[in-house]
Parts: sequence; C-alpha cells; structure tokens
Amino acid sequence: MLDGRLVKTVTSDGYELQGFWIDMGGETAVFHSHGTAGDFYTHKFIDVIGGRVSGLGVSFLTANNRGHDVYAYLRRYVDGKVRWVQVGGAFERFEDCIFDIGGWLDFLEGQGVRKVVLQGHSLCQKLLYYQSLKCDRRVAGQIYISPGSDASYVYYSLGAERYREANIMVKRMVEEGRGEEMLPEELAIVCPMAALAYHGYMSEEGSGNLFPYHDPESPRWGALSGVEEPILIIFGGADRFIKPSVEAASRLFEEKGGGSKVEVRVVDGANHSFVGSEGALRDNS
Repeated sequence: MLDGRLVKTVTSDGYELQGFWIDMGGETAVFHSHGTAGDFYTHKFIDVIGGRVSGLGVSFLTANNRGHDVYAYLRRYVDGKVRWVQVGGAFERFEDCIFDIGGWLDFLEGQGVRKVVLQGHSLCQKLLYYQSLKCDRRVAGQIYISPGSDASYVYYSLGAERYREANIMVKRMVEEGRGEEMLPEELAIVCPMAALAYHGYMSEEGSGNLFPYHDPESPRWGALSGVEEPILIIFGGADRFIKPSVEAASRLFEEKGGGSKVEVRVVDGANHSFVGSEGALRDNS
C-alpha cells in the first residue's frame, strides 16, 4: 500500500483533475501520465514503480488527464462558475495535453519540486508534444513505457489505402464541425472514439503522430531529435500493439533520438501493460 494522498489541480483552461501524490520532500519528482482512456490508479505497475521511486526518497505523482476513461464528466471552472463537460478518451482533443501536463507541473512546483521526470504509458506522445513546444526547464528527463504509435497501429490494421481513406473522412468531419460524432466500430481501434480524438493522434496529419513507426522517413520524427533532456524508453517484448514490431520501433528510437540521450530497453515476454512483469519493469526503470 502506497503512503500518499489524493490531490487535485485546475488547469489554466479551467479543468479539474485528480491524482495521487507521494511527497518525499526534496526538489525532484516523477510524474506519471496514463494512456488513452486510462487513469492514475488501475495498472499495477504504477504502484510498483511508485513504491520504488518513493523508496529511493524521490516524490511520485500519478495523475489523471482529461482523457481518462472512455467517457468522463469533468468539472470546468468558467467565470467563477462550474460546468460539467464530457471529455474522456472518446472526446479528448490531443493538443489540450499542454494544459493538463502544465497544470500538474504547476502543482508540483507548488509542492517545492524543481526538477520533474515525465513518465508516460502508451500515449507518450503527449509528453514529447508538451516538451517540444514548451521546452519547460522544470523537466529533467522523460520515460516512455510502451510508447505506442496509434497511427501506425491503425495503418497496419486497416492497410495503407483504407487508412488514407479514413484520414480523409475524419479530417472532413472535424472541418465540418462534426468532431464529436462517434466513428464506426472499424475505427474504434483503442476504444469508442469521436472524430476529433481520432484526428489528434491516429491520423497521419494529427499533432500526436510523433512516433510514426510505419514511416521511418517522416519529418514527424524531428520532435524526438529536438529534445535535450535524456529519455528512457521501455518496451515489453510481447507488446502486440507495437506495429510493425518492437524491434523495428526500438531501432527507430535509437536512430532518431539524437544519440546517447535516448536509451531503449526491452523486457522479454512482457505485454503492453506489463501484467505479470511489473517487477521487471521496475528493475528497468
């Protein structure tokens, strides 16, 4: 059982988010960000890593973003009043991760923290997107656990031609103001999803298509090479969501990462969420 407390923050655009904070004092903390339709507490590896980090005397925060769960109603404060807004993984606008990550970094700063290691699971593009735009000096490093490329997963699931057609359809829906319309089951690759959420990181043009495993020559890899702080990347060797393969993705991170600042580790036999391999993940992080 982790010894900490439930906390909340309000983002600069007014959304209230919850998390769990283990305060060990000092000026360094690890901040864990969940993946698509996830949350700050379900995966057992969060407890295991939180225990290891706090055992080393380093503070640990695991927290929700507005894309938690598939459907979620969040409090939003506007002009001193509270509105309930439906977001969750189905309706999340990828670019809004800027507000969520920034809000939690502000929370940590308010706790006396000066250096933060950003840790993400699966939808790690959010961390890279934030830091590539903000160059936040509070960020001392990044850890990507099972960094997925949802665009690549859809590409290999549908085939190149159907993927292209889907991207055109979804882009048109967003441009026509139909971003909150739900997509057909064929495109609900991760969870039920509206057009706006899909367009953000599953389409070729999406802001979150930053790890295009299906296109090694894509200029989108430039965001990774531009990061200055060290990055640790951990894959499960049996992760079926990494397409075309864990080996190919690992090579791309090593090639595109700009040298020694990127380290890639693979835990043999582990799946996307490290179920049953939590200890091995802990030992490699």
